[in-house]
Amino acid sequence: MAEPINHDSPWKETLDRFLRPFLELTFPSISRHIDWSVTPISLEQEFREIAPDAELGPLRADKLIKVRLLNGTEEWLLIHIEVQMQYDPKLPRRVFDYCCRIHSRYKMSVVPLVILGDTRRNWRPTTYSGGFANLGLRIRFAICKVDDFKNRIEAPLHRDNLTIFIIAAYLGTQKHRKDPANLSECRLELTQRLYARGYTQEDLRSLLFVIDWLMPLPAEHKVQFRKRLQQLQKEKPMPHVTLFEELSREEGRQEGRQEGCQGCILDLLETRFGEVPVAIRDRVQGLYDEAGLKEMLRRAAVIPRLEEF
Repeated sequence: MAEPINHDSPWKETLDRFLRPFLELTFPSISRHIDWSVTPISLEQEFREIAPDAELGPLRADKLIKVRLLNGTEEWLLIHIEVQMQYDPKLPRRVFDYCCRIHSRYKMSVVPLVILGDTRRNWRPTTYSGGFANLGLRIRFAICKVDDFKNRIEAPLHRDNLTIFIIAAYLGTQKHRKDPANLSECRLELTQRLYARGYTQEDLRSLLFVIDWLMPLPAEHKVQFRKRLQQLQKEKPMPHVTLFEELSREEGRQEGRQEGCQGCILDLLETRFGEVPVAIRDRVQGLYDEAGLKEMLRRAAVIPRLEEF
């Protein structure tokens, strides 16, 4: 059975590092109204106030961002990413709730943008309404379906947008998630194309980290992947190939930190409450987001009962 994949961190990293090209790719009609000479501000704390961690999960990524528009006004963008394979009929209500909470707490309207990672082509929700007889509350939101890029990865329109590689990595994983050998081939081909574009070291490093998150390989395939990449480098030198070796070392250090934090959480729960149920162990060991692990550690230290974890 295929291992569950944590897509939360890569999407948040994408929004933090590549917000402009990502919006240009996914919501061009919104991006063209933003004054990109003014640095967008991430409203992380504000979002946590209206969406406690208990409501968030490894299959979603959310960012609340303040931007300046070309007409001089400020807008808040709520970017909500659903990266699960199945559709979620509760999504419209969840977006509605977020928008209402933001308006209630901060007296700010918000522009909701939703990115859907499922493969159900006909599921394209854009509204939520409550009431009857055309009366009641209603909200509209824009959507981008990742699956729509399946036949547009090589389109000239997207050639200069580096975040198309992130979309390609996600789609490659969805296609080959049960076949590690084909996933490794897909990742190798994507990595070769990435090196050939001549991106800066900083951009290349961030892209490689995100792709590594999105296209995880079992240990034996990861070793083979690196050997093949090294062989290709000998046959056809690729710029910044030493960066990949650097990222491999950092990957090992990062995995060690994550496993250490997971162990601390489980040890703390055992010390306070005794035996930890398998379901909680699986949840802790399945989380790799650093911020999420820190919050989980804090909760393990303060909750009065294990049932509240």
